Amino acid sequence: MPLSLILHDLSALAPDEEKRFFESIFQIAPEHWQVSKGATLAETGVSPAYLRDHLIRTLPAAMREATQLLVTHVSADAAWNALPAAGERWVRDALAP
Repeated sequence: MPLSLILHDLSALAPDEEKRFFESIFQIAPEHWQVSKGATLAETGVSPAYLRDHLIRTLPAAMREATQLLVTHVSADAAWNALPAAGERWVRDALAP
């Protein structure tokens, strides 16, 4: 299944709004890994545009224009450094053919 990288700045959201945002990722991509506070990887068959729109709908209306969000596919030739061992295994497994 394709792997998508979701870059997000949720710093202006209240804790319950942030929780709702992550729950919406988990609904559409049960296999996911939060790489850092601002980045999440998700295995999902939906397009980046669909995933973006799905996530935006979970935000409060007043925050939709101000919340930075980038969703893109991750290709098999991705590179990384200093990921925790479990995270590196997860990424390798997700990118395996």
